[in-house]
Amino acid sequence: MIDTIKYYWSVFIINVKLQIASQLEYASYMFCWLLMIPIQGFAGIYVLKTIMSRVDTLNGWNFGQVAFLFGLALLSHGFQDMLFIQTRSIEYSVLNGEFDRMLLRPMGAFYQFCISSFNLVGLFDMIPGIIIFLYGCKMVKFIWSPINILYIILITFGGTLIRAAVYTITGSIAFWTKKSSVFVDLNLAIFERTTQYPMSIYPNWFIRLFTFIIPIGFVSFYPVSGLLNISSKMNVPIPLDLIIWCPIVGIICFIIARAFFLLGLNSKYESAGS
Repeated sequence: MIDTIKYYWSVFIINVKLQIASQLEYASYMFCWLLMIPIQGFAGIYVLKTIMSRVDTLNGWNFGQVAFLFGLALLSHGFQDMLFIQTRSIEYSVLNGEFDRMLLRPMGAFYQFCISSFNLVGLFDMIPGIIIFLYGCKMVKFIWSPINILYIILITFGGTLIRAAVYTITGSIAFWTKKSSVFVDLNLAIFERTTQYPMSIYPNWFIRLFTFIIPIGFVSFYPVSGLLNISSKMNVPIPLDLIIWCPIVGIICFIIARAFFLLGLNSKYESAGS
């Protein structure tokens, strides 16, 4: 068991090194992303600050709390971009027979798919994320105790898995339809509007949809509500703002996404055409 884990880990590390080396060959490309992504992130929080200078709160959330939420959401977005960017291009892999090689190798196809890309651009997403998050921490007087640091790690971990699961499930539709790229922009828009702002500003049906059907609310809204002791205003028997729900929901979603991916790969994938 330990030898197997070491083997899989060594394959992951070797792949990361190769991915980094190949991406660093295009220095100007990486530099452009380094400029654009922080500008986009800081512009988003600046617009939000401008809006909230005219309204005191967003349904009970002040600007410091929203900045905390905004920055933490960008962190899981950055990790998802860094580790699971390939989930956005499953359609391309299906149409070009990219999974043929994975099916021939003596290693699980889903694991190979998960480590097939390591995107350095995801690190650039974390630059505004970290700065905005730390700014939010200062405004809400966040206490950096060991337990709170653990909570932040769990929220980031769970949020990353939920994001990866949603992209994997929607992308895997390509096994059946040969088309799924339309969901990429849709997912980006949904994640932006449901993780960077308090979901309590939306209608009740919208909140329930992204809580019980597509559990994006657990990426940042519910765990941050619990962490900052803000009411999520969801009247259900189970307290949704318990921070532990975030990694649990993330793991469950990722398991479901893996099963859906393998179902499509094993039953509908047609390999490369001639």
